[in-house]
This record gives sequence, C-alpha cells and structure tokens, in this order.
Amino acid sequence: MFTVKKNFLLPLLALFLVACQSTNPPSWYSLPETNDPIYLVAVGQGRSLEQAKQMALSQINAQLWTQIDSSFSSRDVFQSQNANTVSSSLVDNKVNSKTATVTLTGIEYPKVEKNDIAYYVQAQVSRATVIAQLQADIQHSDRQAKAQISKRGHQDVLPWWLESRHLLSEMNHVAVRQAMLRSLGASAPAAPQIEQLEKQVAQAQSSILIQVVAAANNHKSAELLADKLSSQRLKTSFNRSSKRTHSLILTSELRQSRVGDAYISTLFTSLTLQAQNGTILASNEIISSGNSLSNYALSQEGAQRHLMELIEQQGLWSSLGFK
Repeated sequence: MFTVKKNFLLPLLALFLVACQSTNPPSWYSLPETNDPIYLVAVGQGRSLEQAKQMALSQINAQLWTQIDSSFSSRDVFQSQNANTVSSSLVDNKVNSKTATVTLTGIEYPKVEKNDIAYYVQAQVSRATVIAQLQADIQHSDRQAKAQISKRGHQDVLPWWLESRHLLSEMNHVAVRQAMLRSLGASAPAAPQIEQLEKQVAQAQSSILIQVVAAANNHKSAELLADKLSSQRLKTSFNRSSKRTHSLILTSELRQSRVGDAYISTLFTSLTLQAQNGTILASNEIISSGNSLSNYALSQEGAQRHLMELIEQQGLWSSLGFK
C-alpha cells in the first residue's frame, strides 16, 4: 500500500515542480544588468509581447531622468488688466522631466521569453545612439525657433505671439534633454534661438494692449472676456488709448420668448478681433441661451452665464475664431 501511494505521489510532485517552473520569471529578468558602459539596458514584463516591450522602454526612459532634477522652473510675468499699471507678479511654470519622455530609435531586444503568465523582454539601446538623438532633438528645436523668429516681421504681433507661445510650450523638453545629456557625460548643445524666441515672446506679450469694445447691455460679458484675456497675461482696457494694439468688439442680439411658464432668452454674440489698422484677425459667433420660470431678466443672466461656459469649453482663442 505504501508503494502504491509513493508511485501516485511522485508524478504529482513532478507536475507541481513543472507548474512552478512555468510561472517563474527568467533569471536575467530577476537580476537585470546594470552599469553597462556601452548600452542602456532595462527589462520589462507584460501580458503581451508589446506590453512587455513598452514597459522595458519606459524603464530606459526612467534611467535618463533618475539622475537629473525632477522639474525645471521658468518664470513668466503676469500683466494686470489695467493698461496703466506697472505692477506685476511672477508665475512659476514647471516642466516635469519624468513626463518628458524620449521616443528612442535603435532599440534592440536581445532576450525574449514567455511562460504561462507573462512575456519577459530585455531591451537595450546604445548610449551613443541616445546621445546623438538627444543632441539632434535640441538642434531641431533650435532651428524651429529660428524659423519662428523670422516670421515676426511678416505677422501681426498677436497671432505671432499665440503661435510662438504654443511652439515654446512644445519645446519645454529642451532643458530636460540638455540635463539628460549631462547625466550621460555628454556635451549638451546650446539653444540660442530658443532663448531669443523666449525673449521676443515676452516682449510681444508686454506690447499687446487689447481694447474691449461693447455696448452697455453687453458690459458684463465684456468684463468676463477681459478677465479671461488678463488670465492669459495680456493687458486690456475699456478706454480708447493711443497705446492699444488691438480691439475686441463684442456685439449681441437678444431674442426672448415664452414657452408655457418658461421665460427663454437666446443670445447671439459676435466677437471680432481687429488689429490697430482695422484688419480683422479673427471672428466668431456664439449662440447661448438661458431660461427662467420667474422673468426675462433671470433668463438673460442665464444666457450670459451660458456664453461664458461655452467660451470655457471651447477655449478663449478658439472662441474668438483662431484656428
């Protein structure tokens, strides 16, 4: 009887050992290579091969920023709404290096294994390849900045400022890439054109003064629009000034009706942004509505609130007609 039990248990034990082996990660995954002088090496695990590769790539990116500061701060000057004020405050904008990932090329996968529960991969990329790519990224961004600076003399200052500001926001990775290069012991190219573009964008911003023009019945909407422009760090004024560079003209048509017990107000608002010489830079019409069971005044207030909600949803510049 003992012999029968022994003969029965041995196959079960063998099956158990096989099952354990099929779920254990490979030894090279558990003890990954570190400090390779030629390659950046990382391992990844995933339920699919693609997922495992992406995990390994994210770990290589992580190696690029573990030795640098987690963020870089830049300061912008906040302009108040009053055109005559000289006061300002500083606003810090931070670029998180951990989110400034690099799309790497030349990735190799020398080791790939699969067991019953996951895929395991080892990814590697030449340090020289990474250095060359980071340097090329910085130089490309600097050339873009130079091309943008050259447009300044052919564009109105406001659309140029908008376009340049957006371009600079996409170039905030440059400082991170320079730090990555230094952490790899490589030289980091300077970006003088980006620095020059930043200066010109700040100068353009400080030169813009937008006069908001609206009838008395649109004064509340005009004030809300002026606040939104001020939040973009642009100066605004309701008074005509020789220093104004642009005019934002707000006109509206109010239509009111009753449906049952409801008072309904529909507001057709036209927004036109003009340069100082009268050139229309952007225009748009927004339809908003409000209703009340009490009176038209409350429904009109609702339509004005709805107007601001629509501008918030669309974004200020899209609402003004900029593409």
